[in-house]
Amino acid sequence: MAITGMTGAVYISDVNTAPVSFSDKPCTGDAERKRYQITDANLRYWDPDTPITVKKKGSVVTTGFTLEYVGGFVVFDTALGVDDTVTVSGKSLTLVQAGGFFNWSIDGDADDAEATTFESQGWKEFKRALVGWSGSAEAYWGDTQFFDSLGKTVVVKLFVDAGPAQDCLEGFAVINGEGIENPVDGLVQETIDFTGTGPLYIRM
Repeated sequence: MAITGMTGAVYISDVNTAPVSFSDKPCTGDAERKRYQITDANLRYWDPDTPITVKKKGSVVTTGFTLEYVGGFVVFDTALGVDDTVTVSGKSLTLVQAGGFFNWSIDGDADDAEATTFESQGWKEFKRALVGWSGSAEAYWGDTQFFDSLGKTVVVKLFVDAGPAQDCLEGFAVINGEGIENPVDGLVQETIDFTGTGPLYIRM
């Protein structure tokens, strides 16, 4: 099933700036004290090639949580105490906006491997093996930034609300295709194809 929307933006890592190291930066928790986001908004897109160190009340923890490198979240399995503090260390990407686009579409993908056995009683059985997502969008052509980003890991933000809430879907992706079209009676447009390299997060 496809998800579609009107506007989006692509941010790429500034190739002239190395990932920025940060150490013991505080995180802010939500009302349920399970989702903690790094407080510094400039450090919220973590380098996917660098491990993130999480500390709770000053002590390193290695289990009981998952990381969202896009957005800079630590998501704990169970709620923390009122007095528990969370800090993170790692490296952050320096992002620059490569452009905006419209008429985007996202498709979720899932591959199921056959797992039929003698005990299946003649019915085919399957187990989920791989999940992923891919998409495409249109943009007005104005420079070569999308072309220059072919094959690179980018941050894709797909807005579903143009208002102040800035509701969106976002994730790491690779731009793997670009086509340019020059209509007789309109502006030059380009079509961008991208494939997710990790989870697609819904930010509502």
